[in-house]
Amino acid sequence: MDRRTALYNYAQKKGIEVDWFPMQTAAAFSLPLDGACAIAIDPQKISSAADESVKLAHELGHCVYGGFYNRASPLDVKEQHEYKANVWAVQRMIPWSKLRGAVRSGTTELWELAELFGVTEPFMHWAIDYYVQTKGKSFD
Repeated sequence: MDRRTALYNYAQKKGIEVDWFPMQTAAAFSLPLDGACAIAIDPQKISSAADESVKLAHELGHCVYGGFYNRASPLDVKEQHEYKANVWAVQRMIPWSKLRGAVRSGTTELWELAELFGVTEPFMHWAIDYYVQTKGKSFD
């Protein structure tokens, strides 16, 4: 099963509703809904299966850890919620052990790694920075 299908199955298993419809500006967003969570994706703003997977994983990250910011609160920082959603998505889609194994096996080009994990190149770059810079991991 590919990663995108696995993410949709995960959403269904967790009772997270995913709907597709056109939106003015956003390609995807999530929101709490009556004690659950819902995700909206604009299919016209999705450029590839990898892009869809990354956006879905990110929004699932918001749903799973409950990270929704309150625009009315000056104490709530949007970037913190976005960061946590990205971390969840990275850990779900690109586990460190598998990334390290791929690099040690000779897959070192960013585009190759992105293709291998079914994610976009910018997301793979973010994942590598997260593991190496933030978590202090090493490919050695």
